[in-house]
Amino acid sequence: MDRAKSGLTFLILINVLVHLFRTTDFRHHHLHKTYRITDGDLSSMLLSIIYHMDSTHLLVNMLSLNRYGTEIFVYSSSRRWHSFLLVVISYVVCGIGAFIGVELLSYYHEYQWDQKIQNARLQNRCSHWLCQSINDAVGGDLSSIFTNRLADIKTSFKFANVKFSMFYYRSIHRIGASGVVYGWMGMRLITSWFSYYHTNLNAIDYFFMTIALAHDLNKSPLSLEDLRLSTFFEEEGNVDHSVHLMGFVSGMMWAIYQILVSPQWDGVLVVGKG
Repeated sequence: MDRAKSGLTFLILINVLVHLFRTTDFRHHHLHKTYRITDGDLSSMLLSIIYHMDSTHLLVNMLSLNRYGTEIFVYSSSRRWHSFLLVVISYVVCGIGAFIGVELLSYYHEYQWDQKIQNARLQNRCSHWLCQSINDAVGGDLSSIFTNRLADIKTSFKFANVKFSMFYYRSIHRIGASGVVYGWMGMRLITSWFSYYHTNLNAIDYFFMTIALAHDLNKSPLSLEDLRLSTFFEEEGNVDHSVHLMGFVSGMMWAIYQILVSPQWDGVLVVGKG
């Protein structure tokens, strides 16, 4: 069997075995050990990318993984892409990269919240002559201590939905290989554009890829204004669209590294697709 195909089969087998060992009685066993932003680490990330909630979730991800993995690795005409290790590493890199991207997005939410607080403090700063007199008397900005606290409380109440959403976004457990699938989708796009050893995407591929990314972009809380608690309880609120986008970006970056930085030439294979 081709080494790349062996790597792909190995990854799918690992995902299936992990799912099978989770019996009905222990459906949510070890769910608390999966990744979340609040206290996630490398081990929780690795568990999350092979952990699936149900058989449908597993099936969809594995079919997509097999499709993109075959086009990227198995059908490549370069020997270097026919590597068991490269397939496995690409799976891990895209999965972890998706979670790192989500963490960075969470930090951006925190930055936007801090900016909102600072703006509220400036707007509520006391400019009355009495405040100036008190500040001059004590030799410091005493009035701002009270106005800042008042501004913080008002802002927190006014945007309570956003604040709770930020907490929820950091606290939910993220599971499944969706980030990896989108990462390999990003790899497929880059290899189609820049790799001599890969085939080009066709119009149908671009159509479905554009639809999927547009949908995830529309559903992802990329800014604080998009972050609302209600969005997490919609019909498909259990789908983490931001992980999809971050996985896609990490896959693109990984493919660029493989093409432009790593040695590309390792002989050419004649690969049949029939």
